[in-house]
Amino acid sequence: MDIIKFAMQMELDGQAFYEKGAAATDNPQLKEVLLTLAEEEQKHYQVFKSMSDGNLTAAESSLGEKSGTPALTKSMFRQMAEGNVETLGGEDVRELWEKAVEIEEKSEKMYRDAANEEDDETRRDLLRRIADEEKNHIYLVDNMLSFIKDPSTFLASTQYQNFMSWEGR
Repeated sequence: MDIIKFAMQMELDGQAFYEKGAAATDNPQLKEVLLTLAEEEQKHYQVFKSMSDGNLTAAESSLGEKSGTPALTKSMFRQMAEGNVETLGGEDVRELWEKAVEIEEKSEKMYRDAANEEDDETRRDLLRRIADEEKNHIYLVDNMLSFIKDPSTFLASTQYQNFMSWEGR
């Protein structure tokens, strides 16, 4: 199996998943986070596409930009905290974020495993960096899930304080 081609498809599937979730929510903050995650999946696709084409310089350049997701999500949490949000939706919203955790965990594991098997140092580094970004997504999505389950408890938690001090990559 060509891991890079498979990764390209996984990233496109992830992008479609987040775009579908964004289209299904009325909450503007959640929509913005989901669309930002979709953009990051598209960026990962471009990295893998460049790798597939043998253009490692372009792949490295695509990964050079720092993710805006941590800052966006922290801003969203602040807005929702100030608005005394009691709920962000029902079971369908919770299920969306639970599925997102599964997707991100699967991606991170696959990219780390592929990096461990990679002989080329540049390709190995690229795979590890993408795995690190997927780990950041897991952290973000896990915190979102905690918030959705019980907003008031989450906002008073150490977990929330830790998240708000998170810098991401």
